[in-house]
Amino acid sequence: MLELLIGLAEAILMVPVVMAIILGLIYGLGEVFNVISTIGHHNKQPAKDRR
Repeated sequence: MLELLIGLAEAILMVPVVMAIILGLIYGLGEVFNVISTIGHHNKQPAKDRR
């Protein structure tokens, strides 16, 4: 019975940790692709000369 409770507690603690890791990876990849996109479009920005 004690082993079952320990396993349940471990699962309850690991779910938020794994979710945080996955969300961090998604955010990190988004930032990486954002930087790559900015580098790719660096010379293609239109002139902002509107009066």
